[in-house]
Amino acid sequence: MSKKISFGLSVREVQNAIKELRQYQSDLNRKCEELCRRLTQEGILIAQAHIGDSGFGKYVYLGSEITPQQAGCKAILYMEDTTKIKSEWQTLDGVQSAYVSPALMLEFGSGLKAENPSNVPGVGTGTFPGGKHGNEPGWYYMDLEGNWHYSTGISPKMPMYYIGKELREKVVAIAKEVFGA
Repeated sequence: MSKKISFGLSVREVQNAIKELRQYQSDLNRKCEELCRRLTQEGILIAQAHIGDSGFGKYVYLGSEITPQQAGCKAILYMEDTTKIKSEWQTLDGVQSAYVSPALMLEFGSGLKAENPSNVPGVGTGTFPGGKHGNEPGWYYMDLEGNWHYSTGISPKMPMYYIGKELREKVVAIAKEVFGA
């Protein structure tokens, strides 16, 4: 989106050029906001597709904030818990419980199925405090009814990771649509 402005040096022509530049700036700011809006909308669709029917999707909110700036705009796309999930299990010491973040479970998973595709320090299998389950690849836990279950963890859906990955492939095409080729 380029614009050429030609003008003479008379006061009237300079004032008209200034007016054209201000209109161009306003149009450019509007298009920057439109680009941010389109990218965040696309990002939310990508995240929803990766969350799918995981069961955790009903416990998170996907949102965005777009803030006009002097030179364009700023967009933030986020996922937050709407509630924590209380997990309870039986041990020899009685009922144990922990509150689980659905957003973190969606993004990183848990146990042996946890993933860390970008090698973020402190994320992945066995990185939680006291992360030991013996020599087996998984672990057993007893539910509140006294039944034993075997687990290797929860597979991550990584909605935020995939937003970044897939938007990188789409950003140029979306920008061309908004600003014109």
